[in-house]
Amino acid sequence: MNEQERRINVGLRALDEAHRLGRLSREDYRARRRALLQGLNDSAGVTARNAITPPASGGGRREDARRQALPSADMAGALFPDRRRRMLQTWLLAVVGLALALLLIYAVVQLGGS
Repeated sequence: MNEQERRINVGLRALDEAHRLGRLSREDYRARRRALLQGLNDSAGVTARNAITPPASGGGRREDARRQALPSADMAGALFPDRRRRMLQTWLLAVVGLALALLLIYAVVQLGGS
């Protein structure tokens, strides 16, 4: 599997997860999947399968060659924010804000009564 196929697989996993969790509609999922899979087609429109490339003439990796970082498998979280987690954070912030406001009102009433 070459580098391009790895990137496409990571993208497909991210799309699958986003669709499974309800972050993408079926139409968006299909359109994005089609766009990703277009990268596998060669110029004649035929999918290149098991394409074998000859090894580099250098006989291996060079010492100064850097490894290219691949996107993480959890790329879907960055591409498609989770609505449920965002909603939970909003409610939590509202409850904490309300508790602090009630605490402030209680403190003012107690100090005003003394």
